[in-house]
Amino acid sequence: MFKLDRKSASADDVIRVENSYVISTVSASTGLLQELSLKDSGIVVKTDLQFVRYGTRPGKERSGAYLFLPDGDAKVV
Repeated sequence: MFKLDRKSASADDVIRVENSYVISTVSASTGLLQELSLKDSGIVVKTDLQFVRYGTRPGKERSGAYLFLPDGDAKVV
């Protein structure tokens, strides 16, 4: 286990974790997966992750277990 100080990590810094099957590249500043490489086939999958949130509608009908009723567009977290 290691600890990374995010305050000192620049936007270009990456963490590379690998085993005998895959290599994963993670952004040091955000902690999000950037790339996954399969060693045996050479396939590289680039990823672009972001988290968003939705608000709920005011009033009687609201989101729940079976309904998704947002109050508008998603907002990036």
